[in-house]
Amino acid sequence: MLTGESEPTTGTVWRHTNMRIAYLAQHAFHHIEKHLDKTPNEYIQWRYQTGEDKEDLEKVHVKVTDEEKKAMDQAITVDGVKRVVENLVGRRKTKKTYEYEVQWVGLDPTITTWLPRYKLEDLGFHKLIAACDAKEAAKAGLVARPLTQKNVEKHLEDFGLEAEFGTHSRMRGLSGGQKVKVVLAAAMWNKPHMLVLDEPTNYLDRDSLGALANAIKEYGGGVVVITHNAEFCDGLCPEVWTVADGTCTPTGHNWNAKLEKLNWKAEEETTDALGNTVK
Repeated sequence: MLTGESEPTTGTVWRHTNMRIAYLAQHAFHHIEKHLDKTPNEYIQWRYQTGEDKEDLEKVHVKVTDEEKKAMDQAITVDGVKRVVENLVGRRKTKKTYEYEVQWVGLDPTITTWLPRYKLEDLGFHKLIAACDAKEAAKAGLVARPLTQKNVEKHLEDFGLEAEFGTHSRMRGLSGGQKVKVVLAAAMWNKPHMLVLDEPTNYLDRDSLGALANAIKEYGGGVVVITHNAEFCDGLCPEVWTVADGTCTPTGHNWNAKLEKLNWKAEEETTDALGNTVK
């Protein structure tokens, strides 16, 4: 649900509108199984060529069902005129919320209307909003990274895939470990805020596992790891939270240590960064 691969049967899932989440599935090869005749370089360029991550467009939380499409095809009244929404093509920030640029069925694409998020949510356009948010978030991650063969090649090399395999070899001929590196590199291309790894140790050799562990430690974003590899887990997570029977028991940290109470006293005079005395 966090990554948009499934939806809750009850309740809601809240995601920050600008958040980018990268996901490596347990069966990692499903990400590339339809693209085995592409090189890794060609695959990443294909995936992000429209300025967004094409994988995001296939996720449940943005994919519109036939029933939802029928409901969204109903005319809504805007400025006293009934119109049918065709798509959301842009987003802008206001003081209190976001507004979305609405394209209308039957009108010239240049004739659009800006509507606030809450109004579109009340009308049932949650998935169009999610798709627009994902596109805008992806754009923000790609601003300073031109999608060129040279840049992608360098990116793949950072994940241990040299040009011989990253640019000049079809993915069909790569080993299992090399394919996992392609999937991980592709997921990280748009600089995600959070990385979700489901059994990332599958198919990786010991050296690659060590490199992955070090990269995760240095990564500045959030990381969620699902793994049965105890050695890999222990090296990354010295603290364990065991959730069972309605309670959470933390271990691996000095939880029983006596906490020292800190007494804070306001200073009458302080010195700022320029050396000035402030009273």
